[in-house]
Amino acid sequence: MAVEADPRGASGGLSMALMTRERWVEVVRILGCGLVAILYWRGLVTLPWLWGAVAAGLYPLVVTGVSDLVRRRKIGTEIFVTIATLVAVLGGEAVAGVVLLVIILIAEFIAGLNTDRARASIKSLIGSAPRTALVREAGGERIVAVDELAPGDVVLARTGEKIPVDGVVVGGQGTVNEAPITGESLPKDKGAGSPVFAGTVVESGALDIRTERLGRDTTFSRIIALVESAESEQAPIQKLADKVAAWL
Repeated sequence: MAVEADPRGASGGLSMALMTRERWVEVVRILGCGLVAILYWRGLVTLPWLWGAVAAGLYPLVVTGVSDLVRRRKIGTEIFVTIATLVAVLGGEAVAGVVLLVIILIAEFIAGLNTDRARASIKSLIGSAPRTALVREAGGERIVAVDELAPGDVVLARTGEKIPVDGVVVGGQGTVNEAPITGESLPKDKGAGSPVFAGTVVESGALDIRTERLGRDTTFSRIIALVESAESEQAPIQKLADKVAAWL
């Protein structure tokens, strides 16, 4: 029976792997801005310190905003936040302006980290897909590339192996972990007539599967495509913010 790693540990390891040098710099930038704002509010540092924190905090936003403006002729939320922060500081609400900036930087940091985590997960899913399959034929069994399979081919999947196609069980019995597709942690019993999906794992037994869908047509591939599509689209609030920023 295949043994799966603890998903919580894998998630934690993935998050740490995404903490590149640039991200640690962002953490220091955010903490620095917040600390200076608190010290200024308590009267422990002077206004030049606050302006230094504002400059450090606005730097990545200004770079991104100017880049979008020059290359895509788009006024994004980065420019809007920069103007709002400067107006607040120059208008006498220096602490409020820096607090606004810190909140935006934290939101940008979390959004970027989640985006990178989603991309890494997608790459991991794609990389884990089987590249070969054991095909049962009249003359015996042979290993072929998944790309060479055709609907109707009978594929054999044994204990611990990932099912390479969407299809129907035509022989054998076993249990299949369908968590990558359904999210259910308990394995399902499979026998003749049971549907199975690419990317799921045979935990026990052996199954003869008649191929029905391959490649991008499989449920597994469609899920990956949906995740990629959702990751590339802006959230509604981001779209609204961009519209407001452009109008301003």
